[in-house]
Amino acid sequence: MTKNTVKLCLLMAVLANPASCSAWQLAGGGGLLAGLAPETAFGWQFTGQWTRETYAGWRWLVDLDVGQYGTQAAPNAWLMRGREQSLLVLWERRVPFGYAFRPWIGIGGGVSHYRFDERQLLNGGGYAIASYPAITRDDGDLAASMTVPLGHSWSLAITAETGFPTRTSTVSMTVLWRLF
Repeated sequence: MTKNTVKLCLLMAVLANPASCSAWQLAGGGGLLAGLAPETAFGWQFTGQWTRETYAGWRWLVDLDVGQYGTQAAPNAWLMRGREQSLLVLWERRVPFGYAFRPWIGIGGGVSHYRFDERQLLNGGGYAIASYPAITRDDGDLAASMTVPLGHSWSLAITAETGFPTRTSTVSMTVLWRLF
């Protein structure tokens, strides 16, 4: 099955959800991205989230991310820049921890595409000893998320995902603004 076929199947599964009285809502934002790819990496990402409440306290979340990151230079490690694109579908539940703190907590899956550029292998002194061509990786992901409403239109989303078979893991923290 191709990458586009998987994305289409995931999107159709979300759209085939039984009808409810609520409509899809769109939020967009940006934030920080950290991960192991295979070295520790830090960067930024832009996020688009579509949500649709289905039953009391439950909702679907479709998360589309585009980001860029780079690894830190360290002896005997890889130095590289990377780009990431992912599509996640999550099933979330509103959890009332208190009167004012009622985040959405969810679990789901999706697909990711990674491209690693400017790959250099460093020696024990931290100097580049070899350069390698860019590579790409595609993963199926397992993800967990928490979205904390900060106001009527603002929220903070934290998402952790692990990809298989490459075991590339990322954690992102994004500030979102509801567009409609």
